[in-house]
Amino acid sequence: MESPPSATTPAASPSKRRVFFSRLTSTLVLWAVIGMAIQWKSQALFAGVACFFGVAGAVEYFRLLVRHSQPRSFSVFGLVVCLAYWTAVVWHVLTKRTEPPMWFDLAALTVAVQGAFLLCYRHELEGEATLQRIFSVVFGVVYTVIFFGFIMRLMYFRADGTELTGAFLMLYVIMVTKFSDMGAYAVGSLIGKHKMIPHISPAKSWEGLGGAMLASTIASVVLLATIPEKLAPLNWLHGMILVPILVFVAVTGDLAESVIKRCLAIKDTGHKLPGIGGILDLTDSLLFTAPIFYFYLSAIAR
Repeated sequence: MESPPSATTPAASPSKRRVFFSRLTSTLVLWAVIGMAIQWKSQALFAGVACFFGVAGAVEYFRLLVRHSQPRSFSVFGLVVCLAYWTAVVWHVLTKRTEPPMWFDLAALTVAVQGAFLLCYRHELEGEATLQRIFSVVFGVVYTVIFFGFIMRLMYFRADGTELTGAFLMLYVIMVTKFSDMGAYAVGSLIGKHKMIPHISPAKSWEGLGGAMLASTIASVVLLATIPEKLAPLNWLHGMILVPILVFVAVTGDLAESVIKRCLAIKDTGHKLPGIGGILDLTDSLLFTAPIFYFYLSAIAR
């Protein structure tokens, strides 16, 4: 008597340890690139790295829309707006060596809104589906282009045309934000039991939020203690105010991407970064913290 064919054994998911070390490796490589840019004071390298992540994030977003029944013309148009924006931003910072003007963002938003409507004129209206296509383009430009553009603004915050005055301010927001992510992941993986918002992200826990706050506080204290003069106009008081704000906003940004992924029924936005996923999986929290940090700096630097 023949034995029944054995069922195919599903591939085992990577262990938490393996995922952790993959995430750590990817993170260290990215930190090494940022460290080299700061050490060499290379404006071209700074601009190139920011442009790469800005464009790559937009490519991931609009490619996902195409895979989920979005007409290709809308996604192509969104990418064109993205490329035009980053071309203008990189040209400006490398030639003027000052912060990109805010009208770049307003121009990108205006072109996105009007262009999305123009694309609709080519097809029969499909009710809410047509409005969703318009929204997806405008939201994509705001989320992946304008929001990430604040990283470049921080690099050149109060620049006088001769040096990269905001490099360490950019380093501050990146460290506080990414330490929040790492602290939440590490503590949540180890002792996380009380789910924060399980219908959006089952892995997020209140214990992880505590880990995020602790790790971000450590990052802020270390930077303010070692390079206080390079972080002006920040001081210890601003650090105490900023850490809980940035942690809350970072978690919100992480959850925002979880909303997008759940709505599109995907686990990661891509697979470019081992242990992390896609570019948006890496930058999701920064997309939210960079604008808030910039506006805070603008308010206290008057």
